Amino acid sequence: MKVLFVYPDYKVNVDPLTGRMLGVEEGGWYMEGVASLSAVLKEHGHQVALYHLTRPVPREEFQAVLRREDPDLLGFVTMTREYPQVREYVLWAKDALDVPVICGSYHPTTLPEEVIATEGVDMICRGEGERALLELVERMDAGEDYRDVMSIWVKENGVIHRNPVRPLIEDIDELPLPDFAIFDPHRLISTRIHTGVVILSRGCPYSCTYCSNKKMRDIYPNKNRYSRFHSPEYSIEYLKKLLSTYPDIRYLNFRDDILPWKGGWLQRFTELYRREIGLPFICNYRANLVTPEVVRLLREAGCYQMFFGVESGNDFIRNQVLNRHMSREKIVEAFRACREAGIKTVAYNMVGLPFEDKSKVLDTIKLNAEIRADHSLSPIYYPYPDTVLFETAVERGWVPPVYDYREDRYVDQPTLPRDQLYFARYYFRPFVRIYRFLGGLPAPLGKALEKGVDRVFLSPRLPHGALVSLARRSERLMNGLKEGLRNVSPRFYLWLRDRVRGVSRSTEG
Repeated sequence: MKVLFVYPDYKVNVDPLTGRMLGVEEGGWYMEGVASLSAVLKEHGHQVALYHLTRPVPREEFQAVLRREDPDLLGFVTMTREYPQVREYVLWAKDALDVPVICGSYHPTTLPEEVIATEGVDMICRGEGERALLELVERMDAGEDYRDVMSIWVKENGVIHRNPVRPLIEDIDELPLPDFAIFDPHRLISTRIHTGVVILSRGCPYSCTYCSNKKMRDIYPNKNRYSRFHSPEYSIEYLKKLLSTYPDIRYLNFRDDILPWKGGWLQRFTELYRREIGLPFICNYRANLVTPEVVRLLREAGCYQMFFGVESGNDFIRNQVLNRHMSREKIVEAFRACREAGIKTVAYNMVGLPFEDKSKVLDTIKLNAEIRADHSLSPIYYPYPDTVLFETAVERGWVPPVYDYREDRYVDQPTLPRDQLYFARYYFRPFVRIYRFLGGLPAPLGKALEKGVDRVFLSPRLPHGALVSLARRSERLMNGLKEGLRNVSPRFYLWLRDRVRGVSRSTEG
């Protein structure tokens, strides 16, 4: 039996007021779920293909690809921001082929009723798909009834069979190594710059209110086993297969929420990594889990950059609103430990969070100045549906309960009007640099100047609109130059990036 996965991997931005399309953010990202599903199906003798859509395509082109592939089952990877595109592609698919359509991934898992009600969708998969999809395909191939497959919802003649979610795979080492080759390396942004994307774990153990993680975890009967990691030995075999599939990789990007540190995992993994892989890498971590030992092990293994979710510098927002349970002191200590070890840092922040005003944004700016991150990112908070924070915003009337997911939908709250919100987003980093500079001055002078800068940032009389227009033009220019350089001359792009990040040949081992 042949399965064709359709993976819409781009974002269409729509103006929430006019419905006019503002632009398209092209994709090109590896997805672990697709590679894992493909490996499982192929291991059992089935055919698998991938239609990786990194940009919008016209109807005729889309349908021509489907007819050429001629699958027996069509599986759509359905993320939230891309769901409106999936709805359209499903209708096109039904006009081109007479085959069942199934949707899986995050959106069908957290909002199953919305997706199963979509015209043209015959089935959805909730939660992990390897065992569910394999059982579905095997039953379909054998001509057997598949309406009671666990984790699969089946729509038939207006009747929906809502089957329960099957337990999590507790030992993920049982899974075959991912089918990395199903992705075309020339279409992947990461491999064009010689970087391999790596995921060695499943499930985050935390319950941040802005993330759908908690609600995803709660659907499983064995939800206490939600956070799982591959063994160090499996992880090394995973990396070896990745490198053999894409031999031009010279850097690795670990996309796990956290690399494990308990039970000797990190020590064993970094020992094997140094001996058998030896490539420079970047990774994510939680600031409150960082210790000098963790930083030392990562640095000695080749880590040159770590990403941390700071999110907010205001204690109330960070811990009460976002449920982060992380002290300011721990955040400062984590960045200091990385700096002392020679690891570059990136701080993730958000502006426009519920209950935020300019003074609370300023708390985040000042914390970023104090931690001295090498890069501070500050996107506007996007209220993803089926999250605790989204529900809070809906209750307050700050976000509509239903909207087009392609919209740049932000929280409309009286404490942070739209012009001030955009100002905070675009001038976040310039003010971080100003406060860092002031922090290096003698205390009396620095403190006096800091109060003056505070008044400027908080002033309601600032020409927010004009300043935002100026910043937008500048950002578009810089992003265009960066994207052009990455596509036209990836080698020179890498050389520049390495100089900025401090990656040397000695680091590469």
